[in-house]
Amino acid sequence: MLGNVHVSSVRVPLEDVWDSSCRHLYEYWNQCRGDNFAPTWTAFELSDLPPDCIRYSHVVDLHQTPFDITFRFWGTELTDVLFYDRTGESLLSTNMGYLEDSRRRYVMADYLEMLESQQPAPFLWDASATREHTGKLVVPSLRVPISNNGLNVTQVATHFDFTDKRDTWENLFQVHQRASVK
Repeated sequence: MLGNVHVSSVRVPLEDVWDSSCRHLYEYWNQCRGDNFAPTWTAFELSDLPPDCIRYSHVVDLHQTPFDITFRFWGTELTDVLFYDRTGESLLSTNMGYLEDSRRRYVMADYLEMLESQQPAPFLWDASATREHTGKLVVPSLRVPISNNGLNVTQVATHFDFTDKRDTWENLFQVHQRASVK
């Protein structure tokens, strides 16, 4: 039994995740977009990213009416870490599995914010498992918008960096979490 995993995240400035593989995603995304707010899906070739970046990433399609998120691509290492492959699943109808269902509302709100801001969204992601012998896991992450029409965000690529610098990320998460409570 997996138990439940309480997942939370905190938004951070881009420079806070710069010393991670999120930097590869950002630099590639920035190169692909040129003068536009976001690249098109055809300009954004996942295979041009480093292999570790691809394996720890996912891409979603955003649907406006009703608002929904469908997982277009799910990296193989995300399945190993999270025990799920969400490829092809809708966030509105998927079983959240070991994640608390309240997380669905939080993730939906994050993507709605991205629709409005049309900006990259760096954050630190914390998954604390309730099962025995499992510790805290904090990783840097970055979401970047993709637009097929040059007007709206139509897809979002997200990368998680599961590196050996867990103490660094956990300390930074605590600093930002305390700052957001004040």
